[in-house]
Amino acid sequence: MSLYTYRHAIANERVCYWMLHRLRWPEKVTCPRCQSTKIWKMHDGGRARYRCKECRFHFSLLTGTEIQGTHLPLSKWVLAAALFSAGISSHGLSREIQVSQRIAWLMLTKFRRAIKSSQILRKLRGSVEVDETYIGGRAKGKRGRGAGHKTIVIGFRTRTGTVRSMVVVTLKTRQLQQLLKQQIAQGSRLFTDEYVIYDPARSWGFKHRRIKHGEWFVRGQTHTQGIEGYWGHLKPTLVGRHRSVSPKHLPGYLAEADMKHNLGLDTDFTAIILGRLVSGNQVLPRK
Repeated sequence: MSLYTYRHAIANERVCYWMLHRLRWPEKVTCPRCQSTKIWKMHDGGRARYRCKECRFHFSLLTGTEIQGTHLPLSKWVLAAALFSAGISSHGLSREIQVSQRIAWLMLTKFRRAIKSSQILRKLRGSVEVDETYIGGRAKGKRGRGAGHKTIVIGFRTRTGTVRSMVVVTLKTRQLQQLLKQQIAQGSRLFTDEYVIYDPARSWGFKHRRIKHGEWFVRGQTHTQGIEGYWGHLKPTLVGRHRSVSPKHLPGYLAEADMKHNLGLDTDFTAIILGRLVSGNQVLPRK
């Protein structure tokens, strides 16, 4: 869905509030501490506040969420989420919603953290392409495999189109074995290039086919065109939109790109982001 879909919510703070309210509590208001649905409703400046009848805990819509304590209008959060769905840098977001670049960057970081924390990673099955890439700025010296100034990213893509990418510190045989067994179901068919690190794949319980870049790229169903095409989309996005991404924050950018790719264009990504932003995943201990 487009930014135009959210025009009424963006223009009205009250509409934003109740939209987020429905996303957090589609049926009944639930206490974020004890999960009870026996709630007293109160009002504070036009917004609803609640008190749990079971544990006497006072809470509001944003209690225990990623945006608890925010001083920004909710309409700015909704607009920022819609722009994030379309793709925007922190500098661009700061101009659009009239906040500082630092605040815009923190908002985008919260969106990416909400995506990462809600991911349920089931093992991939069937035919899976595996490839690694190296992300980082240009520098003198070796490029590609073995470049010391690059961050290693390994990616998986099933033949049904699902992608998954992650940062790895080193890419050695033992680490690769653990990673493959963690991410891919045993018995699946792997498609890789001729890199020697993939040689033991059969002994790890996988079927294995490989291409030879020096001779051919596609032979029937044996290819890695899908994951290589994904790298070709991911890298220009990181460089063109964000200019540079630190290794520390790169996993968040990868999670964003993976989710957008996997959900497709017909999904209301903005609603998903807002729902996870107010999901109340933070643990609130009893006092």
